[in-house]
Amino acid sequence: MSDSVRRVERRTGGQVLSAERVPYDGRDVNRVKVVDSSGRVRIYMDDPQVRERQQQENRTRRDDD
Repeated sequence: MSDSVRRVERRTGGQVLSAERVPYDGRDVNRVKVVDSSGRVRIYMDDPQVRERQQQENRTRRDDD
């Protein structure tokens, strides 16, 4: 959850109002509410399972040279 909050803060530059885990499409995702610079409340959905898969795909072995 804290990774999702930090990622959304960095991406938006806004102030996080709340963060919670909610069920979505058969899995749990993190929903983060943010106030942006214009005062609008935005909701961002962050799926930690998708992030984990992307990170694993981006890893390379050091002995491949």
